Amino acid sequence: MSRDMPRRDAAAGTLSDIIVAPKDWVVDELPRALDRRDGRIEDIDWPLEQNVRAILARRHGFDPADTQAIAMWDTSLQTLMFGRMVGHMKQFFTIVGIVTLLLGGIGVMNIMLVAVKERTREIGVRKALGATTAAIQRQFFLEGLFLTLLSGGAGMLVALGLCRLVNLAPMPDRFSGMILSWQSGLVALATLVTIGIATSTYPARRAAELPPVEALRFEM
Repeated sequence: MSRDMPRRDAAAGTLSDIIVAPKDWVVDELPRALDRRDGRIEDIDWPLEQNVRAILARRHGFDPADTQAIAMWDTSLQTLMFGRMVGHMKQFFTIVGIVTLLLGGIGVMNIMLVAVKERTREIGVRKALGATTAAIQRQFFLEGLFLTLLSGGAGMLVALGLCRLVNLAPMPDRFSGMILSWQSGLVALATLVTIGIATSTYPARRAAELPPVEALRFEM
């Protein structure tokens, strides 16, 4: 679909601007053309521009391969570049979020290791009274997992609150605000559970493997 825009001072029968709406298959070809490039983005001969030049070249007698023959402003390229930028930003912040969760998990693991050391005599007493290794390991594992999920859940609630506060502010055009999708929430929850399991296992094993006699002799 196209619409001709005659200029006021142009002679009758001439055009100065043409607005062209590409078909879907042409728009779908843009990312592939971008990925196939072997030089600067400015040097890419985009499919839509090739098609427009081919049509106009037959009517006006210029070389369709001449990229300087006519000037074109392709807004679909701006949309493509903006989408790529948003996608890369999303990947960057996803990595930052995962690294932050990992660091938080390491902090929880250190806290649990300190707790194991402080409760060494308690562990010795429980083992002397008949507590099994599996029971000790399960206790400390559940404590570490609960602490990780509690802190991670509190952080998620704070993030949701901040998003709502930001969304209450006046937004620029074409910006819908900070929206957390359910897919992102599930990924964050799955990552949090995985980190909680990984960081709780080691302290739990350390506690379960303490010999009862040595644990009873331990003094802070």
